[in-house]
Amino acid sequence: MSSAAEDKELRQRPDVVLRVLWRNWAIAFGAIVLPIVLGSFIPKVWLPFIVLAEVWGLGVSMRSRITESVSSCSLIIMLAMRSLAVTAIAMAGVVILCTDWLVPTVIHLKVYNSEIPFIACLISFPVCAIFSLISLYGGGSERYFRRCQQRHGYYAGDNIVATLYFRESRYQALILLVLSLLLGGVEYWYYFTRYINSNLNTPDRFFFNYMPLAIYLLSLFFMEGRYGGLRRLYGDLAKNSGIDRTHTLVRYLVFCGDELLLKENAGMQWDTPVQLKLGRTQSIGERQARTMFAEHTELEEFGMRYCFTNSGFIHGINVLHYAVFINPEQKSLFPGEDVWFNAYMLDRGLAENMLAPILANELFRIHTITMAWKTYDRKGKRLYPVRHYRPTFRFRDLQKWDVDYDDESWFAIASNNEDRRFYRLRKFWDKVTGVADKKQTDEAGQ
Repeated sequence: MSSAAEDKELRQRPDVVLRVLWRNWAIAFGAIVLPIVLGSFIPKVWLPFIVLAEVWGLGVSMRSRITESVSSCSLIIMLAMRSLAVTAIAMAGVVILCTDWLVPTVIHLKVYNSEIPFIACLISFPVCAIFSLISLYGGGSERYFRRCQQRHGYYAGDNIVATLYFRESRYQALILLVLSLLLGGVEYWYYFTRYINSNLNTPDRFFFNYMPLAIYLLSLFFMEGRYGGLRRLYGDLAKNSGIDRTHTLVRYLVFCGDELLLKENAGMQWDTPVQLKLGRTQSIGERQARTMFAEHTELEEFGMRYCFTNSGFIHGINVLHYAVFINPEQKSLFPGEDVWFNAYMLDRGLAENMLAPILANELFRIHTITMAWKTYDRKGKRLYPVRHYRPTFRFRDLQKWDVDYDDESWFAIASNNEDRRFYRLRKFWDKVTGVADKKQTDEAGQ
């Protein structure tokens, strides 16, 4: 196994992902609390620039090579970035309007102190609460995860890692909401009932600066206790269940025209009826793949193409995905309990969660990469002059399509292209954060 494949598989292990969840919380909530603490020591006029620098740093960290996995879909860091960006704008607005820093003072209030134009926590916590509410109850987290899943090909239900990661990400957003509401409520109560806007004394600094820092440190211990317990639980379950990562699963999607052969599994979900297990390997040749399928089904003539390889779907077992194409006359050779699904039935199955997660991922990956490949070039520019034009997608053409389904860069193209809003702004942001250079390096290594 190559070092890149080993690194990717390592990042998909539940114990590693649990450590990543703790790290993401520490980084995100720490970034929110940092300007609140610094506000006690540096002039307020510099805080907006520090906050914007944090936003840039968080963006770079999420796109760095060390987070190339499902763990790069960090909802809590995304919430911190958006909250800090709005907080920086609000801080800068107060400084510009209420002091003589950039223009003559616009807002004059008798009780206003230009030496202390704002108190950072009174801006940060309400903004965090608003973004957390939108994420949890306004559909923000679902939209974010859909975009992230499109880029990386993982979603809740794929395996224990994806499900655990996305659920815990929402849990962290809930904790951020609760802490933002509680801290914001205490801060505003103290501001309107106890604070005198002339200077900052010891009680003021405790409430406005040191208390948020103390809560942040306590949250680190709480999260470590939670994820440490989950790591131990996973270790015990792995030992008791006898998980064996020394195998490779070979899956065959059997097509006849635009229909896909499926069978109901033990979990009452539809999945391919042809999947075989062999010793651990990163790949097998087409000849061996054909031989294995022929021995299992007793078919002699059929078309086949390799699709892609995934690691970590089933307790770390490596999975090789193949597509098989048969003639209508051969349908009767398969068991009667198997069902041929057309495109409409597959859409219904996906919508009603009737398909096995691994099958849903296979269809999602094939469709997403195919449509991106047929519609855009490697830079995300349209291949056709008509805006939002969508080429046809038919399973019968899968055998002829010259596209590499192992190339995950097509997920990024599907997510950001000329038909998407702010395409050029995202491209510019990629250049600023170094993502464009990283993509070019990845493509050169493929």
